[in-house]
Amino acid sequence: MNSTLVEDEIAVAVIDALTSQICVVDPEGVIFAINRAWKRFTVDNSAGQVPDHIGVNYLDVCRHSVGPASEEAPDFVRGLNAVLRGEREFFQIEYPCHSPKEMRWFLARVSPLRRRSASIGQANIGAVISHMNITDRKLVEMDYARLAATDPLTGLPNRRFFNEFAKLDMDRFLRFGEPSSLLMVDLDHFKIINDTYGHPAGDDVLRSVASLGKLVFRSSDLFARWGGEEFVCLLPGTDEWGAIFAAEKLRSAVEHLSIVSGENVIPVTASVGVSSFDKTDRGMDSALLRADKALYLAKDDGRNCVRSYVRPESIQA
Repeated sequence: MNSTLVEDEIAVAVIDALTSQICVVDPEGVIFAINRAWKRFTVDNSAGQVPDHIGVNYLDVCRHSVGPASEEAPDFVRGLNAVLRGEREFFQIEYPCHSPKEMRWFLARVSPLRRRSASIGQANIGAVISHMNITDRKLVEMDYARLAATDPLTGLPNRRFFNEFAKLDMDRFLRFGEPSSLLMVDLDHFKIINDTYGHPAGDDVLRSVASLGKLVFRSSDLFARWGGEEFVCLLPGTDEWGAIFAAEKLRSAVEHLSIVSGENVIPVTASVGVSSFDKTDRGMDSALLRADKALYLAKDDGRNCVRSYVRPESIQA
């Protein structure tokens, strides 16, 4: 038997045994071979008539793609072209490919296709493209990211996540001028609660306030644990008066909260500082500093109240 024919049959069998979806394209990007996994994926994900991909220009498919993977399509086209022209030895990119039933992610890899006798630097006769399902890995990564961004005691976003999100909102404000505001919330005399009722009771208080905040604030607001007995809330699209109203709503709700820990009913109040983004802000630190100063005003005024930061230039002599 012809040795070349045997090698070709072995190559086809090996490619068909792989679980990744694989296609082979010519120098123009036209598909001329696909493996069994590619055919199976096409059948499972086609509504109605199953398309025949042989003879289809893969570059054109990517250029006109729509849906979850369309954002990565231009980068894939550039990478595939670079491999076909011999400008790159390898290219890969991760992309989403969600179905109506599940979320999915794939890793696309492009390698050059050369004749047996060709060496690196010689013209390629095409490229081999594989798509490997990496959904399990992405879900684990997302779970780790969620845990890294979450306060383990309260389940609220943590300080790190808040800072990253709030920076984006500040950038949006500085660019478009849409209002946003901040609340700094401090539970009054929290050390006394811990000393009187114990730290487990203090944890119950923190969890109860966290749950209350989820109910009081809008879904578009970001209520997070800042640290210790302090919370912070970002109110996108909210001016100073709107923020004061939201702060008072939370303060009142905390004051009327009945927190039961063991046989004890623990009274809790909160002081709240309010600050709105300002066009002179150079970043989030400026707005956070004003909110923190407003919080100290609330504490100085007897606690269990809301205070807004008053800029020195607004005070009349």
